[in-house]
Parts: sequence; structure tokens; C-alpha cells
Amino acid sequence: MKVAVLHAPLDLRLEEVPTPEMGSNDLLVKVVSAGICGTDLHFRHMGPRFPEKPMALGHEWAGEVIETGSNVTRFRVGDRVAYNSNNSPADMGRGGECGGFSNFVVLRDVDEQTQALCKLPDNVSYDHAALVEPISVGAHAVNRANPQPGESITLFGAGPIGLGIIMTLVGRGFHDIVVFELSPLRREMALNAGARAAFDPRRNPAQEILGELRGHGHIWGVPHPQTDIYFEASGAYGLLPEITRFCNKGSRIITIAIHRKPLELDGTKLMSKEITLIGSQGYPHEFPEVMDKIKRGEIDPEKMISHRFPFDQFLQAFEVADNANDAGKVVLQFH
Repeated sequence: MKVAVLHAPLDLRLEEVPTPEMGSNDLLVKVVSAGICGTDLHFRHMGPRFPEKPMALGHEWAGEVIETGSNVTRFRVGDRVAYNSNNSPADMGRGGECGGFSNFVVLRDVDEQTQALCKLPDNVSYDHAALVEPISVGAHAVNRANPQPGESITLFGAGPIGLGIIMTLVGRGFHDIVVFELSPLRREMALNAGARAAFDPRRNPAQEILGELRGHGHIWGVPHPQTDIYFEASGAYGLLPEITRFCNKGSRIITIAIHRKPLELDGTKLMSKEITLIGSQGYPHEFPEVMDKIKRGEIDPEKMISHRFPFDQFLQAFEVADNANDAGKVVLQFH
């Protein structure tokens, strides 16, 4: 079978390897669709987690069970499944035995890992099931924010996680969502996902635009634009301190992005404005909920997809995905 293996920074290869051997407690899955995640792109530039060990990539995938061990009771051949990486000890695509960018993957001791795989509803495609993972990351960020009816929301960064945030919010009845994003394509995708407005922050500074759209509150006589919740999903250096500088009193800031350098925050502003700063990572329990919302048509993963590639064009797909200006979610299809 073929598998995408990272040997060193920018040294990503499609290699021929033996199909994994199964034990009596294991499951073999034929991968049908996989999404390229920002984490995959990060590893591509950083190199494997363990420099001396080449690393198979890929953790956003869906496929069909083609073989089960004699002791497996929870799954059978023909089951359609999606991988729940946040609740699997396999560490697939991040240093574990297998990676989802391959023709086949094996799940060990699958009956003991009750959340590692989620069965697909009949009306959910493999492509869409592979994207439950990034949408779940967005859903968890929304849960961490705990938005209340009538609250206003600003999102920085409309990549796949940002789009997942938008779709989750819209599905819960929130529509006052203003997006700031550099990419014209991603701004268009944000609007298609349900955002009220989307702006290029280089030409439309957030502080000015939000004041025009929502008015101002005043702190010691100084105007500050009204927004209840800020999601920082861009990773832009210096943006978090900037938000704390101009946000109104009582704002909540949720950070989901990877920041490659340490940041300095003004503790006095956090204190005096009573800002709530919240981190959000992964999705402890959102995966089945998101799958159900896709089943019911409340979330449409198609709105995230900008490109599809066959697996044998994997390296080209990675180049496209690595260009944030011209790509949303890139999906690999295995035939």
C-alpha cells in the first residue's frame, strides 16, 4: 500500500509499504477520504515529532471496515467509519503506528477504544465525514465561548477551523458574525457559511469596522467597539494583544490558533476591562454531535471544501493546501 511519510522538514514522500498486520482485537479500514489539516502543514515545515523516526501523516479520515479480528464485536466488515483522533490512543498521523494518508490503517484493541471510530449515517458521504474533525474543533471553541442569545461575535481567520466556528454558530441561531480574513476566497467562503460580513483587515481595520457596525461602549470616556465574543483562529502575530487593546469591557476572547512565538499581553487591560481570555484545543466530546448535525443538514461540510485531489497527487494537494490565500479545506480521495 502507499502511505505519506514525513522524513524531515519539507521532506514528504509517498512510499510503498506492507499493509499492517492485524491481531484478533484489531480492525483494518480502507481509507476513502481524508482532509489535509493545518497540523499536517505545521509538521511538514517542522519535521517529525521525533527527528530520528519518520512519521506517517494524516488524522482526518473516513473509510470502510474491510477486516475484523476474531474478538472484535463493535464493528463488522462493511461498516462506514470516521476517525475521532481526539479520543483515540493510536496517535494516528502524529507519531503513531499509522497515518490516515494511506490506503489502509489498522486500529488496535478497537473494542476498548469506544470513541476512536464513529459510524457514518447513511446520508453522510466519506468526504464530509472526514471533515467532522475540524468542524468539531470549531464546535468545541464555540462551547468554550458559551455564547448567549443576542450576543455579537467577531472571528479572525476563516480557514477550516474558522469556517467550522461559523457553521456551528449559525446552526445555533447566531447570525451577527463579522469575519476578518486576508484571503478573498476564504472571505467568500465565510459569507457562504453564514457570516454577516467579511473584511480584509489590511484595508478595513477591525476596530473601525466594528465601531461602525455595532457602535461603541465607553471606558473612562474612551470609545471601544462593541463585540461580546472574539474568536482568534488566524494565528496572526500580535493580534491577541491588539484585541485586548481595543475590545470593550467584559469581552470574551477565545484563542484556537497556533502561535509560533510567545506574545506579550497587557495584564492591566485584562484586569481593568474584565476580559475573559479562553483557550480552546481539540474536541473532547463534540465529534458525535457534529456528525449528527451533518446528518440532519444543520451543518454542511461542503462549504469548507475548495479542492479535491486523488491520493496519487498527494504532493500537489499539499502544495495547494499550504497556500492559505487560495485554498479552504483540501480533500484527498482514495480510489
